Amino acid sequence: MDHPDYALFPLSTVVFPGGIMPLRIFEPRYLDMVAMCMKGPTGFGICAARPAENEHEFSSPRAVGTLVEIVDFDRLDDGALGITVKGRQRFEVLSTRQADNGLWWGTVDFIDEDADSACPIEFSALKQIAAALIDEVGLPYESENCSYDSASWLSARLTELLPFDAATKHDLLATNDPLERLRRIRPMIEIENTR
Repeated sequence: MDHPDYALFPLSTVVFPGGIMPLRIFEPRYLDMVAMCMKGPTGFGICAARPAENEHEFSSPRAVGTLVEIVDFDRLDDGALGITVKGRQRFEVLSTRQADNGLWWGTVDFIDEDADSACPIEFSALKQIAAALIDEVGLPYESENCSYDSASWLSARLTELLPFDAATKHDLLATNDPLERLRRIRPMIEIENTR
């Protein structure tokens, strides 16, 4: 089986299939990456970043990410390029290499998604939290596209929107079962609320 190569963008967060993420692009290596994606029907991968070994090194991508496509772009007031991406498919990174300009490339293997399931009543509080987060940040999710009863959709949006560190977000992205993802998220939110 052929394993494709994609440019990888390590960030402090993750995006899931169906997720929408605005990005501010200003570094030359990522401007080149965006230009390349605009020329053909290719996307790039977003992965949670590993911490850089020292201040002169770039952060490297973690082992699981999501292929995204650019769905909108605009020039921002500060001169940077603003793009909006939509998550398409999760992947496992089989190998990485770094180009001379610092851009990471990865050979990837796409992950088959587990079947979605209805969100059990035990996670009702998580639905309310997700609704409040989406309302607060004004994300570009139209109300008819919000699927609070879908374990996959709910666990993905909570992972994207809650202030977990990059390692935690990566672990949740790498969890295939959406119900298991919700089980892991719930105690972390309860810990956050008691602080």
